[in-house]
Amino acid sequence: MKTLLLLLALAADPDLDALVERFYLGAKVTLAENASCLETDQQDWQRAVKRCRDGTCLKRAQLARLAELQALQESVPGDLDLPDVPQLLWAIAPAAESKTPGTPLKVEGRLEYRAGYHLRGEGGKTFLLADDLSLRGSSADKLREIRNASRNARLMARGSASDDPSGPGFDPRNCVFLYVLP
Repeated sequence: MKTLLLLLALAADPDLDALVERFYLGAKVTLAENASCLETDQQDWQRAVKRCRDGTCLKRAQLARLAELQALQESVPGDLDLPDVPQLLWAIAPAAESKTPGTPLKVEGRLEYRAGYHLRGEGGKTFLLADDLSLRGSSADKLREIRNASRNARLMARGSASDDPSGPGFDPRNCVFLYVLP
């Protein structure tokens, strides 16, 4: 009986479960050619959710994922009480086919443009997200749109650190995720 109750507690709210799937698919459509980045990210999220031991943990994780993906949706149900978490604005797919694991890098700051998109962190240090040569498809237009819409917003980028000696930045061989902070 105790096992059955635990299984029932871990069963996802069917509405939230379906909504997470809808948001994920909607985000993939919005990201277009960059959607492959979201696939690995979703798998990482699913692995993290499997560590939940009760329904409360699962619901909290589902609501956080919905909040994270809401900026990439055409519409969001108005009756959701979503937590304040960083919202994914865009993902930049690797410039080359080969993805290599790297040192994780997370930077907060303001988005700037100078022959590419940079995030200016604390102390004025800038980190290259993507240069003009590596931008392709909808990323060039979307990053320009994000920069124009978020001039006063604090953003966060996460990805892998570049080993380029010319300066700090994100490795163009790996996905770079761009978020707006709450």
